[in-house]
Amino acid sequence: MNDTVENKPWYKHPWLWFVIAIPVVSLILSFTMLSVALTNKDSEVEGDWHKNKKAIQENFNRENYASALSINAVLSMNGNTLLVKISSPYPLDKDALPKQLNVIFSHPTHQDKDVRLQLTQQANGEYSGTMSQPLTGRYYLDVNTSVWRLKETIEMPLVAPFTVKPLALDI
Repeated sequence: MNDTVENKPWYKHPWLWFVIAIPVVSLILSFTMLSVALTNKDSEVEGDWHKNKKAIQENFNRENYASALSINAVLSMNGNTLLVKISSPYPLDKDALPKQLNVIFSHPTHQDKDVRLQLTQQANGEYSGTMSQPLTGRYYLDVNTSVWRLKETIEMPLVAPFTVKPLALDI
């Protein structure tokens, strides 16, 4: 039997490099994931959410107000101008029909495609505002004031007037 042991320098052993590579690759991947997490932050939460002890719940008071008064909004496009007509079978006060109306188009997946508009009330009672960019595809629509809110899913661009109705009353 010939027992010869090769004495190589430490840096020429392949298993040593394999053992060293595991934590080095782990560190590289960890810092890569950290940089991805820091540069791609989560978007803000839309809506009326509040924390109740340990539960996080959405407040539906504004939706219930719109349901109780049967408030409807009819959206139409005239070029790049958005027109909104608010109607209700009940008389609406100045809080329900303020000078400014908020309209939010939220894209389901791309926050950079979201559009927020503040429409101004015209002499005929309709609200109008100019769209900064043409919208295509599916959007979550939020038409609201400080006292009521209507929510719906809408397909853009509008080819015909679109009516937004209130959600069912939650009692």
